Amino acid sequence: MIFSVSENLGEARKILPSSFTSLNIWERKHIEEWVRSNPELLGENLLIVSIEFDRFSNSNDRLDVLALDRSGNLVVIELKRDSAAGYADLQAIRYAAMVSSMTVEVLLPYYIAYRNKYDGEVLSEGEAKDQIIEFVESDSFVELSNKPRIILCSEGFSQEITATVLWLRESDIDISCVKITPYQVGSQVVIVPKVVIPLEEARQYLIDIKRKEEVKELSVRKNRPKTMKILIENNLVAAEDKLTLEFGLPGHVTFDPNDPMFKAVITGKLGQSNAVRWEKDGQEYSISALTWMIFKELHPDKKDPGGVNGNWHWVHSSGKTLWQIAEKYLETYT
Repeated sequence: MIFSVSENLGEARKILPSSFTSLNIWERKHIEEWVRSNPELLGENLLIVSIEFDRFSNSNDRLDVLALDRSGNLVVIELKRDSAAGYADLQAIRYAAMVSSMTVEVLLPYYIAYRNKYDGEVLSEGEAKDQIIEFVESDSFVELSNKPRIILCSEGFSQEITATVLWLRESDIDISCVKITPYQVGSQVVIVPKVVIPLEEARQYLIDIKRKEEVKELSVRKNRPKTMKILIENNLVAAEDKLTLEFGLPGHVTFDPNDPMFKAVITGKLGQSNAVRWEKDGQEYSISALTWMIFKELHPDKKDPGGVNGNWHWVHSSGKTLWQIAEKYLETYT
């Protein structure tokens, strides 16, 4: 909801939302151009790489907008004028599957053509590749992810769409919904965007996770001592202190405070494999090895979770993760 304030600032008048249909606003002619020229409308900084992408093998489909995010993921953007437009989710999934094998080298000609058409810029393949690499916020970026993200953008979303999107997110598909609402304000149209899935709380969680990873990388570069060594040698924790595995868990893991699977105690030892004792079997483990084992065990396909730092996930009885306790100490005394 937005309000218009009078010139003397004495009155605020509610402006009721309108609709794209009543304002004669069209998907391809108007909304697509707004997103193309202002991708921040979708709630993040994106690099648009192609519009009306139709270079699919054995298909006449057209992908509305293809973009790249700061992490090096392709982003499939599907635009709809109103919530009555069905199958937007299925279309976007199909497009994401079709571009999932795309490499930077394959993408370059389309990006070059896009920049030439819309910005009048003539790029060589080397220059285009440099622009893409510079946009991605990772020194290690060399290739596109094989799991494109999906953004659905519309004036509204049906219950069927939102239920599908939420289910897909639970299945580790990065798909989001951005609602754009038009308002008639005098002779102008004002567009108010809002990310409705994921909810703001979930978005903040993802931001926190990203910041956490950045801190982790910085700490590694500075040869930061091991977390358990910091905790034990500075008396920040003690033997038999209780831990629970509950912070920043992957989507397939649900914390149960009554399940011994999620409980452990600190042993006070600093060996390579005896930092914590797991309540489920009474055996001693390194904290990261135990976390890796639990994540793998609870995955429906027993999938390897990759590199895991258990100190990020185990919460001390004080209410903070082991990593947070160590970081607080380092900030204060180093």
